[in-house]
Formats: sequence, C-alpha cells, structure tokens
Amino acid sequence: MELQIASPGVYIAAGEIVSFDDAVGTCIKPRFGHLWITEENVAEDFVVLPGETFVVSRPGRTLVQAIEPAWITFGECQ
Repeated sequence: MELQIASPGVYIAAGEIVSFDDAVGTCIKPRFGHLWITEENVAEDFVVLPGETFVVSRPGRTLVQAIEPAWITFGECQ
C-alpha cells in the first residue's frame, strides 16, 4: 500500500462518514471526538475515542463515522 496524504488530518462533522478502500495497515486516530468504525466483512464494529488508535486490518471498504464532531489523523502506523 502506498499512502499519499496532502493533509495530516481531517475534520468531520457529527454523522459525516469518511471511507477508505483497501487501506490495510492504516492507523486512524481521533484527536478529539468519538468515531464509529466498521470494516467490510467484519461483524464487529468499533468505537474509537481520543487517544486510541484503530488499525485497518482487512482489505475492502472501511467506514469511519463521527459520533460527534471529530478531528482525525490517518496514515501509516509507526
């Protein structure tokens, strides 16, 4: 996977959704706000809080929805 990001983060309003396709290994971190994350073909969904990191574990589509206004950063895990 090659990840090219023009901005280190993105603001998403409550209810807004950001999708990632085939982003295995991408780290998603909320700097503020709570996120709901689901991965294609995975029965379990995840709530991710500020200070936590979610790592995309599967190919396919990953949906990230802001439960409340949120600022998220994403990129390669280090």
